[in-house]
Amino acid sequence: MKYVVISRLAPGVENARTALAVFLKAGLPEGTQATYAAVDGKTFINIVETDAPDMVASATYAPFWHESTVIPVVEVDETWLQAIQAAQAKWD
Repeated sequence: MKYVVISRLAPGVENARTALAVFLKAGLPEGTQATYAAVDGKTFINIVETDAPDMVASATYAPFWHESTVIPVVEVDETWLQAIQAAQAKWD
């Protein structure tokens, strides 16, 4: 399963490079892969693929994060699209 993790540095933490170094040192569980993208030097977006969702949340914990949001990502297939279209047809 894939997850999008959005983490924002806590106020008072000015050196994003140090925070990222600590985060990378702590790392993710073995067998987990992640892609990191820094948005504004204070917000980091990770795309994580793991079979252990509870590890995703714990891997993002660090004292320098102000907040972290974990969003599960589902594949969009034909069945999903049909369900969304059926639900949307009932809106009014």
